[in-house]
Amino acid sequence: MKNSVLCYLEDAARQYPAKVAFFDLQAEITFSDLRKRAIDTAFWIRQNLNGRRNPILTFLPKSIENIVAFMGILYSGNFYTPTDIRFPAEKVKSVIDALQPAAVMVNNETMDKLQKIGVDEATVIINLDEVQVSDRYDEGSALVEEILDVDPVYVFFTSGSTGTPKGVIINNHNVIDYTDWAVKTFRICDRTVMGNQSPFYFDISTQDIYATLKAGATLGIIPPMYFAFPAKALEFINERNINFLYWVPSAYVNIANYDLLESIPLPNVELMMFGGEVMPVKQLNYWKKYLPNLKTIANVYGPTEATVNCTYYIVDREFEDSQTLPLGKACENTGLLVLDDDGSVITGERENVLGELCVYGSSLSAGYWGDEEKTAEKFVDNPTCRYFREKMYLTGDLVYYNSRKELVFAGRKDFQIKHMGYRIELGEIESAAMGNSAVTGVCASYDSQKKEIVLFYTGQAGENELREYLSGIIPKYMVPTRYIPLKKFPYNDNGKIDRKELVSCHL
Repeated sequence: MKNSVLCYLEDAARQYPAKVAFFDLQAEITFSDLRKRAIDTAFWIRQNLNGRRNPILTFLPKSIENIVAFMGILYSGNFYTPTDIRFPAEKVKSVIDALQPAAVMVNNETMDKLQKIGVDEATVIINLDEVQVSDRYDEGSALVEEILDVDPVYVFFTSGSTGTPKGVIINNHNVIDYTDWAVKTFRICDRTVMGNQSPFYFDISTQDIYATLKAGATLGIIPPMYFAFPAKALEFINERNINFLYWVPSAYVNIANYDLLESIPLPNVELMMFGGEVMPVKQLNYWKKYLPNLKTIANVYGPTEATVNCTYYIVDREFEDSQTLPLGKACENTGLLVLDDDGSVITGERENVLGELCVYGSSLSAGYWGDEEKTAEKFVDNPTCRYFREKMYLTGDLVYYNSRKELVFAGRKDFQIKHMGYRIELGEIESAAMGNSAVTGVCASYDSQKKEIVLFYTGQAGENELREYLSGIIPKYMVPTRYIPLKKFPYNDNGKIDRKELVSCHL
């Protein structure tokens, strides 16, 4: 039985000592060297910081240095919270204030920037560039044995749909449960070369990092700036023989909208996954057209509170551009409930009936950092568990079962509106609009003061053309009143459309 995610690194360093585990634009590191540097870092942390189970903030550029920091923090018996040096100072300070870290890990490059932001005088500053060699590598296994599977691995701060920061606590058995399933389901092995797109403070990166360690695979950290110039990202993928992509949909959509795959094909890519938001079928069909050796397409879904993903659907049929991909079924060792407004369970026998998706099982978070009230609000007792207490998470996402008994995402409860006496899911309008060949992106919103459905969109479609198109495929009461063309959508730090900024700027 594995008590820590570090068991993956211990095993990989024994089995694949000289194999490259992680690489970025400037450097690479083998499994053996990663273990050595992590243990050096762990003893340096212990020399400067007392105790275990302390939160340590990492304030480092996105690189293999982050991985060294994460593993060193875990070997030391503590846990990490990543942030991004590109964040505004106010955002970094808000995370520091919420987390109250016992230490912050920096390097020579970020030390001055952190000092300008400011931390509490009691906070220990650990400079990764000053870590001294310990020569105590034979003690690594003993460090791992001190860890419990309920000890945290990380706390990720997420604003979710509400904008209120929440620190989600994820422990060792959460990550182990998810990683073992992901490696088995997607056949990740020592020949897999993954291309990381997600920031390390976003939970998609959890699969990137720990599946690499579990399977003896290799992870390439694609430079973040390359996604602003996506042709460079494609060239990086080809140059480094990357064959596995797990990205947020907006990264795929951007490449499809620029029609880059026609001139820069990706012959090595065999598997593409996407999650974090809805993947438009139109852009998925574009990718399918230009990936000659694509073997698996996976649509995954899950809140950070359920450790990366709780459902998956491996695409097994063709979809039209205006259709929505299913969420599919539960990941292994994960329980799902769909509850209607009265708290009754909706089963697969009740087709097209909306309900809120609830999650329970071994991947479920311990709750929110320092916020018992929010934890109690969102992590509630499972109503179907009569004889003992079991917690489940209320996702706030609306789903239904289709005719194949697959779960389908219908939108956030926050995005469900009542208009002209009808309940409307804004996601249905978005899916319908994406079926128009002249539209490349959409986001529907509701102006409650004017009682109007508003459609933001990118592409060459005109307002009258789009209104006429939608009038022919959705009920009249769902057809937007107002149409706002955009050159591009604003995106938040996780690569999702920033709905709040859209509304504040245009409504």
